[in-house]
Amino acid sequence: RTILATGNGRCNFMNARLCGPAPAWGSYNDPAFVEAVCGPDFGGDVLAFFEGCGLAWAEEEGGRLYPLSRQAASVREVLLARARRAGVTLAPAREVAGVSVCGGRCRITCQIDPKMGGKCQVMSSCAVLSAGGGPALARSADRLGLELVPLEPVLCSLACEPAEACVSLAELDGRRAHVTARLLRDGAEVVRDEGEALFRPYGLSGIVTFDLSRSARAGDVISLDLTCGMDPDRAQRLARAAGGCTGIVDPVIARALGDDVGRARDLRFVVSGPAEPERAQVTRGGLATAQWAPETLEARGLPGLFACGEALDVDGACGGFNLAWAWKSGLVAGLAAAAAARRRA
Repeated sequence: RTILATGNGRCNFMNARLCGPAPAWGSYNDPAFVEAVCGPDFGGDVLAFFEGCGLAWAEEEGGRLYPLSRQAASVREVLLARARRAGVTLAPAREVAGVSVCGGRCRITCQIDPKMGGKCQVMSSCAVLSAGGGPALARSADRLGLELVPLEPVLCSLACEPAEACVSLAELDGRRAHVTARLLRDGAEVVRDEGEALFRPYGLSGIVTFDLSRSARAGDVISLDLTCGMDPDRAQRLARAAGGCTGIVDPVIARALGDDVGRARDLRFVVSGPAEPERAQVTRGGLATAQWAPETLEARGLPGLFACGEALDVDGACGGFNLAWAWKSGLVAGLAAAAAARRRA
């Protein structure tokens, strides 16, 4: 279900900026740990895996990689096909109620439909925590004695109010614009990005907003330049020629801004917090990375227990970086767990 929902149903499964001799480590909150786990050919390893799964892909703006079909179902289907070829046993609809490590074995307790017995236990030589973020992860961390960095939604819309009373979000609702966005705190620029902004009645959405949400705090100011850095003198000249800024920005947005090109160059909103956190693309926080050996992603002091993906305190920018981390860290943890299981057999 998660794969099918990503990228508006198209699944932006990786970013080409992770390929080559200088992957974009700075796109992650913990670049040193990600580099230690993923190695020098991060993107190449992920693409080789999907090539082996039979997936074709295409590159779009910003290095975003999508399945050639532009359908997230293609990613799901090739993964399921590979799992079937490998003889994987799939056991869906079993909520993990607890994980423990004792005597070199992992015990996984699952909650299932009461008609089927209500509960089951699986004993294994190794286990990989890959539950993403959320209450289940918090419960597992507590029982295992693992440090958990507090969880919070990121890569989400932001609830904002226009800094000027004359600007109405209701009039802007549903309009999109390619902008240069700056996040300001006490007047100082915290981060700058360029991309699409989507105006909503509660504030701002769109890819550029999602990226700003990784740094935004209540009280911060977002400044949008709808002219994308156009020379101010040229913007004024064009606005005079057109009798307004309708030749520079979306005419509907221009009218909502009173055809003021100065406002279009510095449209400000005051952030109050995340909007629709339940729809956030990523949960920030998770299991503290210092507890895991980067070469295997095995827990220090809990042999046989591994973790990957969003379960760890790693989050990245929009554009396929978070899924790329999920794939590569899953490969590292899965291969290491398999090797450990063979040694214990």
